[in-house]
Amino acid sequence: MKIVITENQKKKLLEKISNQEVICDNCGWSWDLSDGGDDPYICHKCGNNNSDEDYRGKRVMVYYNLHKHTFSVTYKSKVILHADYVKLRDVEFRVRQGGKEKVRDEKRKNVHAFVIGDLVDYCEFPCNNLPEESSNKIVTYDPYKYDSFVYKDSKEPVYTAKEVDMINHRNKLFVISEVVSNVIRESIEEHSKYTYVTLGLFEKGTTKRYYFNSVLPVNDPNPVEGKVKIEGASGDFIFNRRDLIINSERNTIAINKETFEQEYPKYKQIKKTEEIGVTSKNIRTALEKAFPRHWKGETPVFTPGLRGIYTIGSKINDPREDWSIMNFFDTKDEIHNLIYLKYFDDTPEVDVVSWMTNLFKKDKEFVKTLVDRQWKSIEKGFKLEKDSVNNFLNKLKTTNVVYFPFGSKMDRWGGIDVIIDGVSYQIKPLTSYSEENGVFKINTYGMRDYTGKKVDKIAFAKNDEILIFDNKNYKVVSKTLAIFNEMPKILK
Repeated sequence: MKIVITENQKKKLLEKISNQEVICDNCGWSWDLSDGGDDPYICHKCGNNNSDEDYRGKRVMVYYNLHKHTFSVTYKSKVILHADYVKLRDVEFRVRQGGKEKVRDEKRKNVHAFVIGDLVDYCEFPCNNLPEESSNKIVTYDPYKYDSFVYKDSKEPVYTAKEVDMINHRNKLFVISEVVSNVIRESIEEHSKYTYVTLGLFEKGTTKRYYFNSVLPVNDPNPVEGKVKIEGASGDFIFNRRDLIINSERNTIAINKETFEQEYPKYKQIKKTEEIGVTSKNIRTALEKAFPRHWKGETPVFTPGLRGIYTIGSKINDPREDWSIMNFFDTKDEIHNLIYLKYFDDTPEVDVVSWMTNLFKKDKEFVKTLVDRQWKSIEKGFKLEKDSVNNFLNKLKTTNVVYFPFGSKMDRWGGIDVIIDGVSYQIKPLTSYSEENGVFKINTYGMRDYTGKKVDKIAFAKNDEILIFDNKNYKVVSKTLAIFNEMPKILK
């Protein structure tokens, strides 16, 4: 019998990784996996990448390899391939200042300039079919002349790009051509103004950016050439288009922190929502007026609020949970900002409470949008808390339990999830923990300080382990980390 296979299948069959040995499927060279260093699957003889993992779509860091005279592509600090052509999207150009200064001082080159982005395509070294260089917005870098990457023609600094082609031509070893696809170009040319819902600063390692979230393009009667206007509840802004990373798929616009703060050095996040009356108190009043049949006053158990409409139970198929998701509208900034944008879209002539009452009562599509956004933000916490309580109760195996559902006074105001044998507990999910010299670091979710509440114990629970602390002698570092200076009771 004759079996026909493709060339690619043949290469896969030839490639062998056994007993920690790698055999190159291109030239036959072999080495121990442990001898591969930071790039264990890259053949040190011919440069072929012997890993079959597809890194397209991953966020990678690319630099020019001074020894191989081609581009090295890294993922999570590991070299994954060498390539003469690399295409990236949502790009950041980064120069490590310490490395730059060292080059100037020692007059010796080192790797300190990187291009970071989502990997779209590549042609591995050596590539025999390189695309032609584009003359459109060439970007270059010279550590002796510039502090950052610059546009070759104007020498203006450049920090971000929508999409780039990195082409290793012999006459220009480091050429980066900015490319904007037709779809993106049409979108950029058409829209010079956007609204946004929230604005936040993201800082992780050396990545520092402001993100405008849930952006929508709107009509701009007075566009400014080369500029983009971004308006929302946390302020109105205008930036150079080339400084922005506009992601139409994620509905976000990002800008480097340094550039943002150069343009707006005195920026302080404000709440325009409060200026027009979109406040927590007014939202509660409008909800009560819009749904009088579903609004329940305070009882010995429950706080006042909506019940039996857009309920938590409808999301988790549990009719016992009849507390409305809309009751959380009063505390979430994103909901306030969406109402703010809707207010300016409608330009009502009535007071804001009357307008919100009418909005909640009649605009079912908009209310559903708000409910879905609100549920998305509390779903994870709700399910984690419910699972944690169940894990906790399963370990204790007791029937003398009083459980307080969402909307109860004990839950909303008292911070108490259950009372067992007269002892009150706040129960949180247990992600992980570590102990050193009697100090316990607890990784959890939704943590806050309960020392001012009538909570006796704080329990952290997962399927196979429960940690129970007294409600004292601890520090809340963040919503996901708490440090306790005492020994817990541990149930396994």
